[in-house]
Amino acid sequence: MKNQYLLIICITIISLFSCEKQKAIVPGFLKIDDVILRAAPTQGSSSDRITDINVFINDQSIGIFELPALIPIQQTGNVNLKIRGVIYKNGQSNEKVDYPFYTTFNLDTIFVPEAQMEITPVVKYQSSAIFDDPWSGEDFETGVSFKKPTRPPLSDTVFSRITDPAEAFEGASGLAYLTEDMDFFEAWSPTFSNIPRNGVDVWLEMDYKSTHQFAISVFVNGTAPSNQRPVVFFNPRATYGKIYVELSTVFSTLSGAVNYTLAIGFPKQTGEVAQFYIDNVKLVRF
Repeated sequence: MKNQYLLIICITIISLFSCEKQKAIVPGFLKIDDVILRAAPTQGSSSDRITDINVFINDQSIGIFELPALIPIQQTGNVNLKIRGVIYKNGQSNEKVDYPFYTTFNLDTIFVPEAQMEITPVVKYQSSAIFDDPWSGEDFETGVSFKKPTRPPLSDTVFSRITDPAEAFEGASGLAYLTEDMDFFEAWSPTFSNIPRNGVDVWLEMDYKSTHQFAISVFVNGTAPSNQRPVVFFNPRATYGKIYVELSTVFSTLSGAVNYTLAIGFPKQTGEVAQFYIDNVKLVRF
């Protein structure tokens, strides 16, 4: 019996010691409301849709956090903080990925227990990101590089350049307007061949708003027969939003093509009016 009492006392002391040790860990806090993209003049717009952040303390990921975020930091004192911008791949909220073309925010700092640090990280495009080869994209500031299809089904209209601040996103934007008697719209990019086909990152960025669901697809040219491959569909939205479309898989899977053409379009019911706005179209690769 005496030994049992001693065992209980020892267990109690150990438990109390463990509790005190756990209570001694008081975190600091990191508050981030937004991450800002700062693009160089040759890289187009600084619009982004960084929805989450991947946070690293001393090169160890502590998790992905939706913005705005208040994050407990268990490791206080001097630390190295790294933050990567996370986006929705192909517009899917269940496919969050570190966007490969954005730099990592890096800061040596000190976290104090119970204290809150608030920062607004700034990221840039990677210096190795390529924007103008094979296609420099379209911002509609000087014209429209999208063209009307030359094979059926033929589009009922084309992108027009608009500058009305009430409708344009930044400066000038593109608008495809379909009247009630129209039922199909499609626009093609210039044809290109100089694109990585070995899995190297290739993404399409753009801002849009639309009354109708639309598709982004790729024409695989030089095959027999030439065919159009749908990549992703996007839903209507009343306000402009940024999308990121992953194309590496398409080009590596269909690597045997002579060249490619990107297509954007949608059908609609007659009797409806459709408005499809886009801006800041970028084809980015390494």
